[in-house]
Amino acid sequence: MKYVILILVALNLVACGVKRDNPLDPNSHSEIVVPGDVAGLAGEAFGSGSNPRYVRLEWNSNNLYNTDGYYVYRSLGYYNAYAVIDTVLHATGTTIQTYIHSSENDNSVSPGDFWYKVSAYKSYSGGNLEGRMSMPVFVRVSN
Repeated sequence: MKYVILILVALNLVACGVKRDNPLDPNSHSEIVVPGDVAGLAGEAFGSGSNPRYVRLEWNSNNLYNTDGYYVYRSLGYYNAYAVIDTVLHATGTTIQTYIHSSENDNSVSPGDFWYKVSAYKSYSGGNLEGRMSMPVFVRVSN
């Protein structure tokens, strides 16, 4: 058991010195700007008892300097896995970003309880660098 612990400690110390070569690593590429955190996320469902049903999400706009767009995530539970349902481009000239998740183009917008999160991303030639996900917001879509 002592040898296993010593090996794990040695591997951990060696791994700290590994050279990073990720082109979107802000720790080794000073020209990379980390996307801003998404704040102020709120959601509300509309269209109960009818079709189409839709969920309207709003959040505070990030600075264009650190955000090119947003990923919208949804889950069936607070602690469950979240899946990307859409990408939203950053709307300039506004302080609030809005996204509509509608049953007109996604039949998964049905009666039930859902959790949504949003994260910002910044685009680079190597891909999109994603920031942290927002705190989740609960939305109940009624029958």
